[in-house]
Amino acid sequence: MYYITAARFPRESYEKDEVVRERAEKTRRHLEELALDNGLDPEKNVTLTKADDEVRIGVSEEFDEYLREAPGTWRHY
Repeated sequence: MYYITAARFPRESYEKDEVVRERAEKTRRHLEELALDNGLDPEKNVTLTKADDEVRIGVSEEFDEYLREAPGTWRHY
């Protein structure tokens, strides 16, 4: 399955800074809750991936499409 990046964090900061990890976790949880609220399986529609130089939180194409078309704002900063 292909995931679209919704948030990214420098890997070094993610691994060394508790504040960055908390922010990433808060973002991931927010997206998982949105998925649940809309009848989607969070495990299949939200992912956290560690690449060489960054940590990415991604959403499935189906979830991304829903978020783009949903009324209001879904972005969480």
